[in-house]
Amino acid sequence: MISVLINGICGQMGRAVYAAIQAQSGAFSAVAGVDPFDCTNTFSCPVYKTLDEIKERADVIIDFSIPASTPEIVRYALEKKIPAVIGTTGLGERELKLIRSASEQVAMFQTGNMSLGVNLQVELVQLAASTLGSNFDVEIIETHHRKKVDSPSGTALMLANAVASISPEDEEFVFGRHEKNKRRTDNEIGIHSVRGGTVVGEHQVQFIGNDEIIEVSHRAFSKQVFAQGALRAAKFLVGKQTGLYNMKNVVTEHDAASRLFSLENQAVVIMRSFAKEDAFASRVFDVIAEHGVFVDMIACSEPDEQSLSIGFSLNEASLSEALNSINELTRNGYGCDIRTRTDLTKLTLEGTGMALQHGVAAQLFSTLRKEGIHIWLITTSETRIEFCVESVHAIRAADAIREKFHIG
Repeated sequence: MISVLINGICGQMGRAVYAAIQAQSGAFSAVAGVDPFDCTNTFSCPVYKTLDEIKERADVIIDFSIPASTPEIVRYALEKKIPAVIGTTGLGERELKLIRSASEQVAMFQTGNMSLGVNLQVELVQLAASTLGSNFDVEIIETHHRKKVDSPSGTALMLANAVASISPEDEEFVFGRHEKNKRRTDNEIGIHSVRGGTVVGEHQVQFIGNDEIIEVSHRAFSKQVFAQGALRAAKFLVGKQTGLYNMKNVVTEHDAASRLFSLENQAVVIMRSFAKEDAFASRVFDVIAEHGVFVDMIACSEPDEQSLSIGFSLNEASLSEALNSINELTRNGYGCDIRTRTDLTKLTLEGTGMALQHGVAAQLFSTLRKEGIHIWLITTSETRIEFCVESVHAIRAADAIREKFHIG
């Protein structure tokens, strides 16, 4: 059971975290709360005015309070050597710097929004920004309850930073447009805040182009969305020694790879050319394309003074035509050794978590080595690893990989 210290327990989010802990009493326990306001009759755990009064030992701190409390939270976490989940919004550079510094000695978690849905929204916004490019203007509208203090919300800034991280230009954040008598510039990201009623939280990102608008929106109908996210973050953080983490790390901790695909009847061609011409690789694929042959994975070694190695995969049925096209080059004086392998299966391991975790390829190599399975060709990207194995070993390879990476 994970024991939790709730800072800001009398606030709306503090109460929501406490309620979420009570609902998961077998997994979490609230050992104490801290809040300068008097609400001791509301909770079964002791509530203290300051951190220094606490007598209980906690496994993790969850903080939903105000930015002014951040230095004390960081101090307490360092002093007690316990990790802290900081969900307080409106943090300035001073508070963020303190958190970053503390993360070198103790595990710290900080995000502008604890909702898994919002963090998915951030990913979708980045995808939209990279796809739509500079032809679309970006406007962000956030709506919260009338008691919210900080403006714009931390989530709105997360979304704006997500867009800015994709743009090759320096984006300018424009907060509202009052007293601005000029046209919108190309590199603006407009951010607008609405406050009223009991709205938990709404965030809308508009990509506005010529004659069309794309919107990516998220609405939270209960603070339990954020409370559950905070508990998930706390569970993730317990046991971590040092480091600064956010919700993306939580989502992808066990999802370095989430999908595995297979494609049968594949072949691999490996060529070692003795031609000193740098354009040999392009000539190879030009002549293959002229014969209407589609190739898949391509691997090319750095040429030395004597040779260049090229490898590629293709459908086994196209192998004969590919070799015929390559023979045209050899007849024209390009000397090369050619090796082929047929009856292969291409496996594709995919997962967004690869972009956040080191050593996924190393784990793959190790897993297949233990099974005595040879990889004939492999290519990688940020979120995908493609490789060929002998078809006779494909099922065994897939089973070992699924077990290693917890793929259902």
